[in-house]
Amino acid sequence: MAGILAIDRNWNVVFPWVYSVDTRSNKILDKIEGLLGGEIRKSSGGIPFMAAKIKWIEEEFPDKYRNIAKFINLNTYVAGKLCSLGAEDAFIDYSVLAMYGLADVEARRWNSSICNKLKIDMDRLPAMLPPFKVAGKIPSSRFQTENDIEVLVGVGDKVASFFGAGFLEKQKLIDETGTYTVLGFCTDRYITDSKDRIITSIYSGIEGIYFQFAVVAVGGYLYSWFTNKFRFDPKKDLKGDTDTEGLYFIPHFSGRAAPSQPYYRGVWFGIKWNHELSDFYVAMLESLGYEYDFIFNRIKKLNNLRDDFTDNIKVIGGGSKDKTWNLLKASILNLKYRIMKEIPYELFGAFLIAKNGNELPLKYKEFEDNRIISCTETILPDKSRVNYYKPQCRKYIETVNKIGEIYRNSGA
Repeated sequence: MAGILAIDRNWNVVFPWVYSVDTRSNKILDKIEGLLGGEIRKSSGGIPFMAAKIKWIEEEFPDKYRNIAKFINLNTYVAGKLCSLGAEDAFIDYSVLAMYGLADVEARRWNSSICNKLKIDMDRLPAMLPPFKVAGKIPSSRFQTENDIEVLVGVGDKVASFFGAGFLEKQKLIDETGTYTVLGFCTDRYITDSKDRIITSIYSGIEGIYFQFAVVAVGGYLYSWFTNKFRFDPKKDLKGDTDTEGLYFIPHFSGRAAPSQPYYRGVWFGIKWNHELSDFYVAMLESLGYEYDFIFNRIKKLNNLRDDFTDNIKVIGGGSKDKTWNLLKASILNLKYRIMKEIPYELFGAFLIAKNGNELPLKYKEFEDNRIISCTETILPDKSRVNYYKPQCRKYIETVNKIGEIYRNSGA
């Protein structure tokens, strides 16, 4: 969802795909956030990743920029290749608008005021389309099919996985622990976090369903990074008693996303002589949980919710199989962690949108009744740790903020 590539008028790639963990445009992103951050959040709902990358490409690669007809994402590119589209047919779906930072989400159009202030050429932006609209057709002759195959616009991968997991009801929570670590909230209104800029708000493309979420970090990458770099196997090497009090892992290797502070990098803080790899591993998982607590509190404030508005959260993604991580997050958030049956939720969600369109919320219950979608296990909070974690969450955020000041002032 948070990626972009550029094509010419004949759908040839002019500039290859770049996405949010590519930090080369972060200085421009920081400048845009300082100049128009609040206005962009109110109109578009999220971090202007794509606006920054468009400006970066224009400034750093002017020869390539001159040949660009449209900026699109990967979904669009693949659909265009399959359907032999031209640049005039370029599109994106509503669910990715927050990542551009250039849209008027409620009006379902590009915000000319923001584009003009950033001097972004609106003619190079694609059309916005609902997910169930036909984007083009694959001719039967291409793959020797009986009939032409219609290709729908679809949605971004995060939204598809949300739909696939049945994340459709107001005031429900979801934890997607995949390559990116995401805490999400479902609502029926477009409410933006224009003041604190912590929460991203998106229109799902389905009437009456909006999502608020924040990306903590590239959690899946961090997990792989730690286990590979330090040759640590949690199943064999994780010890029962760990010492992590005051040991914090700041996971923002490519900048902090919630709020948008691109100048951050990763840090270990509070290391003592007695710390072992087990302690560092658990501290990494706990710190990601502390980030969730920070986001969860902002969601409650943004939506005027009581602390006890819910007692559970669904968890999906590769990290959902890690019981240690689930228990830590359950205890930090004081929520029951409902581990969902392992299926390819992105594909299932895309199928559901194609089949049901705006009627998806009404049709979903039959999949739950048939146990296609189900909870396989519920992890309860460790009540002995819930109160312990409360001050740790506060100390962690204080540490993150102070480290951020150092990074910002150092110009790293």
